[in-house]
Amino acid sequence: MVHVYLCSMGANIAPEENFSTAQSMIRCLGRTIFSDADYTRPVDINTQHDFLNALFIIETDFTAEQLKEQFNAIEERLGRDRSDPRSSEKDRPMDIDILGQLRHQEADTAWENVPEYLQGMCASLKPAAAQLEHTA
Repeated sequence: MVHVYLCSMGANIAPEENFSTAQSMIRCLGRTIFSDADYTRPVDINTQHDFLNALFIIETDFTAEQLKEQFNAIEERLGRDRSDPRSSEKDRPMDIDILGQLRHQEADTAWENVPEYLQGMCASLKPAAAQLEHTA
């Protein structure tokens, strides 16, 4: 079964390099469409390093649980220590999250899960998401 997910990615350690590498790895997991990336101020983390963030849509055969495992593996390959219980409070080379599934009634919930600081990236992805929803 094909699934379509709305996801986010962010990095504040070597962000340009890690974004490029992560996007290449993510493309291997399914058909993807990325928003433009933009720098944002850190949220809920005490750091001086801004984050490079983007949204993306992925069409894949992976379930949400399987996809999250793949995303965690990418984060770890880029140097994130997921075994550290405070890893979400620290600078990171990559953070990839599933915001929701873009299918029928779940689609609105996925877009509502986009953090305020990433809302500007939604406009460019919504038309592509609508097309994928109808073909998946």
